[in-house]
Amino acid sequence: WRKVKPALSAGRVQSVAVRLIVEREREIHAFKTEAAYRVTAVFLVPDTDGKLVEMKAELARRIKTKKEAKARKAFIEFYQQTYGYVLVPLEEQFAHQREEAEQAIDTPDDEITLKEFLVTFVNLYGVSKWSANTYSSKLSSINNYINPIIGDWKLNEITTKKLSQYYNDLLSVPEVPRANRKATGRCVQPANIKKIHDIIRCALNQAIRWEYLDSKMRNPASLATLPKVPKVKRKVWNVQTFKEAIKLVDDDLLLLCMHLAFACSLRVGEITGLTWDDVIVDEEAIANNNARVIVNKELARISQSAMQKLKEKDIIKIFPTQKPHCTTRLVLKTPKTETSNRTVWLPTTLAQLLVQYKKDQQELKEFLGSAYNDYNLVIALENGNPVESRIVRDRFTTLCEEHNFEVVVFHSLRHLSTKYKLKMTHGDIKSVQGDTGHAEAEMVTDVYSEIVDEDRRLNAKKLDEEFYDTLDTEEPEHNLHSEAQEPISDNDKLLLELLKSMTPEMKEKLLKETLSNC
Repeated sequence: WRKVKPALSAGRVQSVAVRLIVEREREIHAFKTEAAYRVTAVFLVPDTDGKLVEMKAELARRIKTKKEAKARKAFIEFYQQTYGYVLVPLEEQFAHQREEAEQAIDTPDDEITLKEFLVTFVNLYGVSKWSANTYSSKLSSINNYINPIIGDWKLNEITTKKLSQYYNDLLSVPEVPRANRKATGRCVQPANIKKIHDIIRCALNQAIRWEYLDSKMRNPASLATLPKVPKVKRKVWNVQTFKEAIKLVDDDLLLLCMHLAFACSLRVGEITGLTWDDVIVDEEAIANNNARVIVNKELARISQSAMQKLKEKDIIKIFPTQKPHCTTRLVLKTPKTETSNRTVWLPTTLAQLLVQYKKDQQELKEFLGSAYNDYNLVIALENGNPVESRIVRDRFTTLCEEHNFEVVVFHSLRHLSTKYKLKMTHGDIKSVQGDTGHAEAEMVTDVYSEIVDEDRRLNAKKLDEEFYDTLDTEEPEHNLHSEAQEPISDNDKLLLELLKSMTPEMKEKLLKETLSNC
């Protein structure tokens, strides 16, 4: 109290303040210093002028001993030299993954449950066969719809009847909303049940191969009854609507995306994943009608855990995240099928549009300088960052609503492209398939039925005009003869060309579909 002046009160407030100071002082005296080590990596990366500059990255967590720090450094170097990946798991995670992957095949357990087997199935089969997006999707289906409902079933007690009942019961199970999405209020749809069935069927096939089940038995999922998946016809604009729409677009980015979807039959992820290295639009190429785009990657958002699990398989580039705690990353990845790797030639008008777009983008880069993140992307935001597919879809939907067009999905422009090119080429399936990158020609021939339906409607109208409208009039015999000698119509020529280019299997399929619609 000697510090307190006479006649002043050392009341409750001062006492509390002194108590806090004393406690803090005691903590300081009791603190024991400990050494902590950092692991820092130095990278050589090209700057905006292409010169190599140093960039440092530091491990987020501190390591207690120098020995542990050296061990971590050695593990990172070993992992990246062995696998060549950027994202390095913790040693414990890596050891756990290895342990899980090496489980169970040695001594199959008769009492193993479906849930226990699916762990082995995912770690062995899924990691080696699935892409990162497929891995995330199938793992979600397993965790949301398989394990909680039938995960406790004994593997050797699964029957076709039990699976059929399970698929039917799923129709009354509420859908689990995707991350950061609102619940739809719907139950599981037949199309999703088909995907769940595909996982179970594949898993049981592997169980038979790995001798968890009798190798002579039939897969119980192969004959299971699934709910019927209703065929939903995709809404597609006609060419006239597309012409009107591109005249009204005032968004240069959206306009270019629409042209690439229609003229080149590209998927939205292929459009947003294009880099200028893949676009050949120099003066010589345009003059020789050789302007083209090379499709060899696509932009996608992928779960970070899936990338680590699959050792960054199929990943070309990982973009920096804007949110530190984000569990997904935007990446450039290889296309989903081999046939998706392709070259598509550009109409001159679109090639010139790309040339102008590149000039405008270059001016923006020079204006923003270091504020522009130059990833060499064709489709990029104002700061150079990649454009997610949802941004293109949302802008396209806004265009439809603002100008009272029928609201269709952006992907329908690719469908319109396929249909238009089939008519333009008189049914040249192979050339159209080369542009679309479909793995199966059947995907292209499905569009045939719509073209044939249009021609059948025209034929019905023609029959009405040339036959039924003339029932009340008598025509001279020579007129009938002259009509028989008239050349075949353009529609008939188109049908003949279509039929000539089709394989016997396609002809049989088309005939069955035509007869079923009659």
